[in-house]
Amino acid sequence: MGHSLPSKIYAGFRTLALKIMLLAVIFLFVPIIFYRLFQIADTQQSALLQRTVEEKGTLIASVLTPRLADFESEPPERLQQALNEIQQQGTNIKVLVRPVGSADTEGFLYVASAPSTTAQYLEQERDELVQLGLFDKLAPTCNGEKAPAQRFTNPAGTPEILTSVTPIHIGQSCWVVVTSQSTAAILATSIGQPVWRTPAVTLAILIYLLSAVVVAWLFTDIWRNIDRFRTAARKIRSHGEGNVTFREMNTIPELNGVADDFDSLVTALKQSKDFIIQAAEENAHALKAPLAVIAQAIEPLKRAVPANNAQATRSLELIERSTARLDILVSAARDLEQAAADAIYSNSRPINLSAYLAQLIAAYEATLTAEGKSLRTDIEPDVHAYATEEAMESILENLLENAASFTEHGGMIEVTLKVTDHQAHLTVADNGPGVPADNLPLIFERHFSARSQTRETPDALLQTDNHFGLGLWIVRRNVEGLGGKIAAANREGGGFAVTASFRAAA
Repeated sequence: MGHSLPSKIYAGFRTLALKIMLLAVIFLFVPIIFYRLFQIADTQQSALLQRTVEEKGTLIASVLTPRLADFESEPPERLQQALNEIQQQGTNIKVLVRPVGSADTEGFLYVASAPSTTAQYLEQERDELVQLGLFDKLAPTCNGEKAPAQRFTNPAGTPEILTSVTPIHIGQSCWVVVTSQSTAAILATSIGQPVWRTPAVTLAILIYLLSAVVVAWLFTDIWRNIDRFRTAARKIRSHGEGNVTFREMNTIPELNGVADDFDSLVTALKQSKDFIIQAAEENAHALKAPLAVIAQAIEPLKRAVPANNAQATRSLELIERSTARLDILVSAARDLEQAAADAIYSNSRPINLSAYLAQLIAAYEATLTAEGKSLRTDIEPDVHAYATEEAMESILENLLENAASFTEHGGMIEVTLKVTDHQAHLTVADNGPGVPADNLPLIFERHFSARSQTRETPDALLQTDNHFGLGLWIVRRNVEGLGGKIAAANREGGGFAVTASFRAAA
């Protein structure tokens, strides 16, 4: 247990699903962390820039103060000339005045602007600033606090950032110098807008989304290709579709070598299966030929031996019984090899299981009738499943023989075939004594038999029971070799039933 737990943990850490989950967590939290860092850096940059533009606005107001003080005694062109001299690219300067006797926000009038614009433009902009509440804190004392930078759209439809509003007392009049910047001049900051709308963060978000899409595409492509490999393996394993290859199912060029190796492995499995079956047939033929010669040679010896020679008669009986037993063992060994070959690689294909079972049962029914046993069938018509005729013959033959061996004279064996949930279920049941509950987990094991292995005889060489506990084991190997499942249970009211399930074909 001490070694299995670490190995399980290690195996879990190596799964592709876990790596995808970790990557998803990283993609979730990294942008949050970086956004916070961007936000802190932008806040510091914006604060510094805002102080700079505010001081610039204050400086502009200080420079304009002498001109404003002499406004009534000088030509208006002097103020415009001063504005033009201090105005820089991207900076907009507006000068407003609230005449003596006016105390509301509507009393502020534009006097000059740089760059110069029309009176209608200035009037529309003044209305916009009034709606923003720019002059609310200036009335009536003309001592408003510094307002935070605000974004607004000028009458020309261009966005600007209001950077400073500087009130100036000259006599009884309240002068206001308003400076604003075009957004292009301070585009990289979030002054007057959320930080995620800044170009740097917007670009980072776009790069992150693009990276996420590429990574998701990569993992999806790998995952889908693995699923294609799984589909190909399932078809080759369960359906025997030799025309399906891993190379054809692969869509990732870097995995072509892996796909070719898988195809080579499938080819090797096919060749191994053919070799095992051929070797089993050749070995069985080589062993059965001398056994047949021995069996034929016994007949003239039996006729030549006098009836009163008990020792010779008994020796011939022993030779005959042993020869028959060896013949059965050779057949059992051949069946074992064939079952092992089918487990390695199955050539299953869609077959009409209903029609094929009907033929097999009809041929076996005469044997049961001769033994005084009856057979009842309930076969659903036109049931197609992935299987092979050779494997189904071995499966049904062993199931019927197993059921017949437990069925007393006058008993009945039942064979049913039904389709449920895309599975074809073949059940062979008897009304015998059933199987003890302790033996149920063992009945499909090799060389296990619920029968007595010997009859009542004083000589072990005279054993006549030819059951070696291979029938149900062969059934299980064949069923699993076809990609199916096998199950067994005692029947209510007595008897035993074995059910083999195969994938139904459309």
